Amino acid sequence: MQVVDRKKLDIFIESHALERVEEMLGRAGFKGWSVFEGVEGSGAHGAWRQTGIGESGACLVVTIGGDEASEKALEWLSDYFKTYPGVVSVSDVSVMRGERF
Repeated sequence: MQVVDRKKLDIFIESHALERVEEMLGRAGFKGWSVFEGVEGSGAHGAWRQTGIGESGACLVVTIGGDEASEKALEWLSDYFKTYPGVVSVSDVSVMRGERF
């Protein structure tokens, strides 16, 4: 079994930002990502829960890519998070079928 090293980004954003973040990921060089809807959690401002009424919601975007794509994305996200809320975590991962990432 052959595995290759990549970076995994977990990007937690408000749903109104999803389209902009997805466009940026494509430009940065990521080949794909998955989006999960957040419905409840807790953070710096305490617990929160989606009621589905008049809310923009939250999303978790998970993507895996190479160092160059990750660096480009993190630079963009660093600027974005100066104005808008969000959190990103970066992990070193090993993946099979590295050509897909």
